[in-house]
Amino acid sequence: MPLRHRLRHNGIAATLAVASLVTLGFAIFMPFISMTRLGERREFSLIGGILELFDTGDWLIGSVLMTFSVVFPFAKLLALLTATSALVPMSKKWRRRLHHLATVTGKYSLLDILVVAIIIVLVKFHGIAEARALPGTTLFCVAIFMSILAGFAVDLGDDDDEVPE
Repeated sequence: MPLRHRLRHNGIAATLAVASLVTLGFAIFMPFISMTRLGERREFSLIGGILELFDTGDWLIGSVLMTFSVVFPFAKLLALLTATSALVPMSKKWRRRLHHLATVTGKYSLLDILVVAIIIVLVKFHGIAEARALPGTTLFCVAIFMSILAGFAVDLGDDDDEVPE
């Protein structure tokens, strides 16, 4: 039996999902990226950076980052908790659908890490400014990694990984 099947347990999945929710809650408000230009240094949390984008009129980028970096990760974790909870009366079919939804949305949770990496590379390439990832970025990665593990740990009682109809 493969290791991923032996580690499937809804208790593990729920514990990882709760730990990820808490970590994610802290990560989005912690310093995420630091940018220095002409001696002026500014730090942004993930939420602060998104709000700054909205304030400067970059609604599209702000909306994309808000959706994929804040809404989707929280929605995924809440869906996983609901799918694995015996406290929520729900058919097995709906539990599978929620798990599938969490899996699909979870694929886009690391979008903002890619954006931060691109910004840092571009800024360093042009040499006019400096950009650095801060602890919020690391904590966000940890939260997303735990959410991925939580998704793998879900046990819906079937041995196949079929997508629900």
